[in-house]
Amino acid sequence: MSCEHCLGDALRAKLGRCRTCAIQTLLVGVAGLLVWGWCGADTSVNALTGALFALAGGGLFLLHLLVFVWRRISGRELDRE
Repeated sequence: MSCEHCLGDALRAKLGRCRTCAIQTLLVGVAGLLVWGWCGADTSVNALTGALFALAGGGLFLLHLLVFVWRRISGRELDRE
């Protein structure tokens, strides 16, 4: 995922720092939940695909939040290169 608001290309450099990337992952998770609900929230292939899409987006968003909180609590900030 490319981001014009941070200097790093790697996901590790963006976690917990880039608000744009975090919002994008939140939107991916919400879109997956909408697809899952729209497809009936059952065990059909489309509903399961939406659920996995939501799980991936939501999980990445939670990872952004955890790293953000960890960096604020520990006082660690990665130097930008």
